[in-house]
Amino acid sequence: MSKIFDAYRKVVEQAWIPIFVADDYSTDTLIEGCRLAGLTAVEYTLRRRDAAEVLPTLRERFPGAALLMGSTIDSDAIVAERKGRFPQLMTIGELAPYVDGFVSMLPFSDETLERYGRTHLCIPTADTAGEALRQVKSGAAVIKVIGPELSLCRRLHALPTFNYCPTYVTGGVTVERMDEVFGAGNILCASGFDVVLRGIAPEELTAETVAERLRRFVDAARAARAKYLPELAAEGLSDDAFRRALPNYCGID
Repeated sequence: MSKIFDAYRKVVEQAWIPIFVADDYSTDTLIEGCRLAGLTAVEYTLRRRDAAEVLPTLRERFPGAALLMGSTIDSDAIVAERKGRFPQLMTIGELAPYVDGFVSMLPFSDETLERYGRTHLCIPTADTAGEALRQVKSGAAVIKVIGPELSLCRRLHALPTFNYCPTYVTGGVTVERMDEVFGAGNILCASGFDVVLRGIAPEELTAETVAERLRRFVDAARAARAKYLPELAAEGLSDDAFRRALPNYCGID
């Protein structure tokens, strides 16, 4: 099994991914909560001001986990210009040695996908079905769709598309919406800690509370997905069986 396929499997099997967004919660407390919850995949983002400082330590803090870096920008020139205002910004090339994949609220170019799609999980955003198809053809592992609106997801998973496109929904994904999210055909979803920990003041946060909330989201996501994709819920699947259970196209070797 390749390193990239191992990361892909960890991300998909978890079903739901927590996102380290820009908030006032302690990074150390959030990370310890993830460890206590036994998570195997997380998404850190360049929105957090400490991203550049934390990045080199992520492997040590999450041993064996699939690490995604979010809020990436597919332009070295734009990153260089924006760095004066947002010093935590880094290019995809700078991030590559430290993480297993890149997530973006923007599309990726064909050149970026062809360069990194063989070694990293590339999860760019698409606003149209055509944009989704182009990026999957060029090497995107999954297409991110910004929620809470799910009409693009339903279109990508409609019968005339032969359900080729794996989609990952973020934005407004609460425990209560899991059934709707997976019922629309998505293979994955994610929520920021601002959603996960809603109602909890930063000064009151403990790692145990983080872990409890995380387990609630993971359990809800897995239960909802099992309703629509029971094949993926089976225990102890071999890599070949896991591939056969995937409902969408997988171009990862």
